[in-house]
Amino acid sequence: MRYLILLLCAAGWANAQDPGRNRLTISGGWTTQIFTPNYYQQTAPVVGISYAYRPWKILEIETGLSVGLQPGEEQCSAHGCYQPNDRYFWIPLGVRFVTPPLAGRVELSIGGGGLLQRYSISNPQYQYSSSSESGFGGYFVAGAAVALDHRQRFWVSATPRVLLANPEFARYRWFQITGDFSWRF
Repeated sequence: MRYLILLLCAAGWANAQDPGRNRLTISGGWTTQIFTPNYYQQTAPVVGISYAYRPWKILEIETGLSVGLQPGEEQCSAHGCYQPNDRYFWIPLGVRFVTPPLAGRVELSIGGGGLLQRYSISNPQYQYSSSSESGFGGYFVAGAAVALDHRQRFWVSATPRVLLANPEFARYRWFQITGDFSWRF
């Protein structure tokens, strides 16, 4: 184990002069709740931005912000119908292990870490028992990326994620899939 850690550190120092240690990514896709009954399941389009720093060739430290737009469905009762103007905000912080470029242009990755989830409603209606909440949890991520140019500065990727958030009195499990555009510098 000690030799493996030394080998990883040596690889990181060899990578110290390489450009492209920083990654800025914008993404868009879809998210849906998993492990919930269909009549409670929420789905939404998702947009996001993330930043990653690569201290070693095979390891990235990443964080970002993803937003699920309008996941709540219209709720109706004897008093009328109500469409919540709601958002889910997810802030992940974790690590991702990355393969060296395969065939010079393709990278695969896997990782995970901690997660902060915030649910926000801008027009709460208390007769429908809707309110904002926050919770912590974790996430798992995988990805496949392809370089668009020979200098490997611009990349496109597909990234599935599983988010596990635990606000008070609830357990949310989400599956996200996004298409991403990255710039490495």
